[in-house]
Amino acid sequence: MEPSLDNYKLSCELLGHSMDVRAVAVGPPTPEGGQTILSGSRDKSTKVWKPHGNEYVESLTLQDHKNFISYICFLESEQWICTSSNDATICIYKHDGFVPLLTLKGHESTVCALSAGLEPRSLISGSWDKTARVWTISEAGDVSFVALEGHEAAVWAVATLKEQRKYVTGGADKNIYYWNAKGEKLRLLKGHTDCVRGVMGLDANTLLSCGNDAVLRFWNEDGECVREMNGHTNYIYSMAHNKALGDQVVVSSGEDSTLRMWNVITGEELGAPIIHPGISVWSVTCLNNGDIVTGCSDGVVRVFSHVPARQASEAVLKAFDLEVATRKSQINEEIGGIKKTDLPGPEALLSNGTREGQTKMVRHADGSVKCYSWTLGNWNLVGDVSGASGGTQANSGKKLHEGKEYDFVFSVDISDTEPPIKLPYNRSEDPWQAAQTFIHRHNLPQAYLDQVANFIIKNAEGGPGLMEQAPTGYQDPFTGGSRYVPGSSHTNMRSGGNLDPFTGASSYSTASSNAQSQVDVNFVRSGDKHFPVSNYRTFDTCDAKKVLEKMMEFNGKLSLPDGKVGEEVLLAVIKLTDQSPELDLTSLEALAILLKWPASMQFPVLDIVRLAVRNEAIFSVLNNSHNFLATVIPQLSGSGANQLMAVRCLANSMSHATGRQHVMSRLAEIIELVGAIKTGSANLQIAVATFYLNLTISQTLNAAKSEVCHMVTSGVVELLKWTMDLEACYRSMQAIGNLTTTSCGQETIAQVVSVDYVMDKLRKLTSTPQDKNFSKVNSVGQALLAVF
Repeated sequence: MEPSLDNYKLSCELLGHSMDVRAVAVGPPTPEGGQTILSGSRDKSTKVWKPHGNEYVESLTLQDHKNFISYICFLESEQWICTSSNDATICIYKHDGFVPLLTLKGHESTVCALSAGLEPRSLISGSWDKTARVWTISEAGDVSFVALEGHEAAVWAVATLKEQRKYVTGGADKNIYYWNAKGEKLRLLKGHTDCVRGVMGLDANTLLSCGNDAVLRFWNEDGECVREMNGHTNYIYSMAHNKALGDQVVVSSGEDSTLRMWNVITGEELGAPIIHPGISVWSVTCLNNGDIVTGCSDGVVRVFSHVPARQASEAVLKAFDLEVATRKSQINEEIGGIKKTDLPGPEALLSNGTREGQTKMVRHADGSVKCYSWTLGNWNLVGDVSGASGGTQANSGKKLHEGKEYDFVFSVDISDTEPPIKLPYNRSEDPWQAAQTFIHRHNLPQAYLDQVANFIIKNAEGGPGLMEQAPTGYQDPFTGGSRYVPGSSHTNMRSGGNLDPFTGASSYSTASSNAQSQVDVNFVRSGDKHFPVSNYRTFDTCDAKKVLEKMMEFNGKLSLPDGKVGEEVLLAVIKLTDQSPELDLTSLEALAILLKWPASMQFPVLDIVRLAVRNEAIFSVLNNSHNFLATVIPQLSGSGANQLMAVRCLANSMSHATGRQHVMSRLAEIIELVGAIKTGSANLQIAVATFYLNLTISQTLNAAKSEVCHMVTSGVVELLKWTMDLEACYRSMQAIGNLTTTSCGQETIAQVVSVDYVMDKLRKLTSTPQDKNFSKVNSVGQALLAVF
């Protein structure tokens, strides 16, 4: 009789993980001849489950990774449990060990695939850093590796073909490569139309692969795709060989909530799929007895069996069926005529867009659907996608644009050589805000603001958001009547010069009376922009009189050998507190002298330094001639007052290119010291958050560096663990938001999401109503959690 998934029912559920189960694997055998199950989760833990009758009990929990577990494999020859993680490391444990025998480091990003190697004591790994590595561990514990380089995107899948003495890798570049043990490419297979997520060697030198295109492909010995297996309706994440049922039987799982079974020789799907209560069935493996194990996004490990004696009780099966029925009703939900389950998950954001302005709807684990736009080399959040009217375009009277319903969607020609672009608008909106959003979205000159707003007023019917009833004639704002010539009219634009209440710096204003403003592309759905922040924050206010008095007080306590100076030196130094100080070498020489004062007397001197270094030329002289950073940085471990001034000094130094260059050159040392600060005044908390925020701005305005983003995210996460000041929390949230808009955004999200305490704090800050001065905390929290 042909095997069939119809014969399978739930056997048991393994409860213990607090977040998604991202990986499952068959573990070491038990003394009684049974098999253990290994599971790894987004909660950063790996669990070993031992059989107990028809159930499994948790026997061991391994918690040595700093981020979520992405893959697990068991090296049978060595009895090693190997786990990989988003923290870019691989931990190797003895089958009964509590701590790693060895931690393999070297990958620059998430290690997302593992397999045993061709030789004893070896394994192969695949990573988001676009490489695979074949690791070899000697008997003495020495580690060596061979890098497999050639993929143009993340390596999601690896396999070892022992009979052929080859390795196989699959990646987000849609390619499959064969390699020899030396790391040399042997063959390229093309056929997948999206990211390859799994590869598996089969009999007769054949290969099976799966991917985000929802297809399993069977490749013959000559590298030809001779069979495609269709059935999944979304990404396929995992495959496993069920040898107990036959060499030709394979199971697969994916983003469509299903487990499926296949005959790879005939291409036939064997039985109906088993639907899971969670959205993502991340991983699947098979036991020697034919039972199937899955790991799901609802945090549950499930075992399914075809043997009636091992199947769950009627009560348990009914409870499972009820959960599945709920999931089925969710699957049928639609947005604008599109099934939610037909939309890709967050992994879709790992692939680059094909054109500027391309949009993509993405379904998140909480069931929400969000729209992203490909701009400036990043997927940037546009907002939530919702079917507001509960109808379709045909019966709701609304127009659908990027998954959202609008009263109007205008087609606007901005060029004779480019296609029209869409301008969506709802009657309840402020025409000026809608116009500003449109300008930012499409990188148009700020001078177009009035013209676009007036176009909306003229072409939309009257409503709450409009200032007057519109005439009926349609006029294109750029081509109606005559083409707009920038600078010919509409130069009277609204502007603002708000001071930052904590740093004294001017806040960002989108309008300028004499220049085209710098454009930010990411808006939260409420219309308020909280990230990316594009101008550096500086601490500018100072009571020069009080600073001078304090320096005179300290100076009076010193003797000449200890650094006492004349009054003229103090007066020369105080000139550096001016809003635009001159480059006066005498003043800088005097400041260098004062920096040699005892640490207990340095905080007024550091207060002057943090104001002086806002000037790039002064910074250069101070650092090149007097190496002032060598004095400032150690104060990060000093008294609270010195810490405050040192952090403010570093934050201000980030406001110009020279300062950024020198801070970046010592960034690892600086972040380690700043990260060691675990308590302090509200001013210190704000200073630390501002320094991190400025670091993230440098990454949004330039090509982001993975190592910098990782260090800064770690620093912000540590700050959020202890800061209570709302302004510090707000700037920390802005900093995280900034990094999510860079090319390292997915890594940043993973880092933050993996820290439960910080995620809980972000949710609490977002949900707790704040007074009007800090309602921005609620808004930025909503925008940030929407990205997650």
